[in-house]
Amino acid sequence: MSNQRRIDPEVVKASRMRLLARIGKAFMLAGMIGGTLFTGWWLNGVMTVENWKIEGDTQLKQAIAEQLEAMDKRDFISTRPDLLREEWMKRQPDLASVQITRVLPDSLHIRAVARVPAALWQDEENELQLFDDKGNAYRTLRRGESPDLPLLRVSREQLKPAHQLLELLRSQNSDAIPALSEIRAGNRYWQIYFSKGVTWKLPFGDERESIAQLSTLIKQPRWSNRNWKIDARQQARWFIRPAKYGGVI
Repeated sequence: MSNQRRIDPEVVKASRMRLLARIGKAFMLAGMIGGTLFTGWWLNGVMTVENWKIEGDTQLKQAIAEQLEAMDKRDFISTRPDLLREEWMKRQPDLASVQITRVLPDSLHIRAVARVPAALWQDEENELQLFDDKGNAYRTLRRGESPDLPLLRVSREQLKPAHQLLELLRSQNSDAIPALSEIRAGNRYWQIYFSKGVTWKLPFGDERESIAQLSTLIKQPRWSNRNWKIDARQQARWFIRPAKYGGVI
């Protein structure tokens, strides 16, 4: 009499069925994954960017178009708006912001906003940098460029207060104040040069009140018929003398 246990055929059959079911699920999952990958690959190619419309400054439009044309691949993944925006903001210092909209299947709508230069900043290496209306020095002046902008002769640490001073002067919007030419920073005071030989000297930390008082003063009949050099470093005593043409214009 044999001691070997007899295996129930039904158990064997059920085990085989479970194995076949697992294998079938694995093949189905592999097929789904493969199909998804193929569909993604196909769509990535189908949605390759062939056309674009760019709105904005002429130079920025040209620069962006050149970068799009120079791309090795313009498929869906390579032209994701967030990737393009990050890349262009790095490469284009004149670009303040950019909106990129995908228009299916193969187009981009791009709206580029240029920085607004407010002044020139002479940096520590005596190079001229463009300085925008947000208070940022953003690139070196290119050869051949000669924008009609006031000059900031201040250290890097003084750029923020110089920008605040620039905004205070612009806010006056008075015909009695000549065109701004240059701002310099002394040890304890600002030297502000306008056209027609007009200069102001203002103490650090008291700019708002000093500018308001000076703007009121030069509008008065006694002072409005001439141009003046005004030293307002001492709050209790100002030194005023006629300005002569020449100097910093």
